[in-house]
Amino acid sequence: MDIQKLTIGQMADLNGVTRETLRHYDREKLLIPWYTDPDSGYRYYHINQSARLDMILYLQSYGVPLKEIRQHLEEADKRALISLLGQQRQALDRDIQRLEQSRKAIDRMLLNHQRCEHLPRGQDPFFEYYPARRIFKHRTQANFFDQDHMGYELMLRELKESLVASNLPASYFWNIGTLVRQPHLESGCLYSDEVFFFVEDDYQGPGDIETLPPGLYACICSDDFSREAASAHALLAFIRQEGYRIAGDYVCEVIQEFPGFNKAPRELIFTMQIPVSQ
Repeated sequence: MDIQKLTIGQMADLNGVTRETLRHYDREKLLIPWYTDPDSGYRYYHINQSARLDMILYLQSYGVPLKEIRQHLEEADKRALISLLGQQRQALDRDIQRLEQSRKAIDRMLLNHQRCEHLPRGQDPFFEYYPARRIFKHRTQANFFDQDHMGYELMLRELKESLVASNLPASYFWNIGTLVRQPHLESGCLYSDEVFFFVEDDYQGPGDIETLPPGLYACICSDDFSREAASAHALLAFIRQEGYRIAGDYVCEVIQEFPGFNKAPRELIFTMQIPVSQ
């Protein structure tokens, strides 16, 4: 083997890459064979080009696009290369944060699917303790209880605009809900112009963030979108009958959902939750 005149196969085998990878780098003008035989037209690599190949491979493994790699290798500016690595480190940190956010959102989804297996359905109220929970909320122009399922979808589009504007992953957008503030509840008026999705306890991102207080909640679980208002009034009556008082805002949390088919509305299982105290 002439290490000053390596064939593409030899260069590939020595560096643990494929021939197609070298051909691709050649087409992108990242790593061009250094010598072309004038008689045969064969092209050869030099062993010293392995150092450049190493640089390409590990910059690419850091997520740096090939176009930027070529630019920095052509400029041969060490300081610019170090600056590039710093910028890429920041980009990777952002990617890791988004992946971690998505992982935690999936954990909430799986936990809620497990909850669905044990929650009573129908109009039977029950009590459940909830820890403190944090939500990203958005105020809309409509009252949820004046809407049908299509109006509800429009409210969710507004919430999704806030999610996109805040550069948050789409994985947040399934565990959603609505709020009725305590003064409205105590007056017997169901008015909700706030929609939300849950975020993790250590969330430090943008948005209108609120912490739902921990405590005992009177609840009803339902899968009938059209009966939420009636169920909410039944829950308020249950609280009075049991000798409790309202201790905070009404929370309606979607704990499981599946898309509708064609024009059908989405299928929801949700819990209506009102914090109470004796």
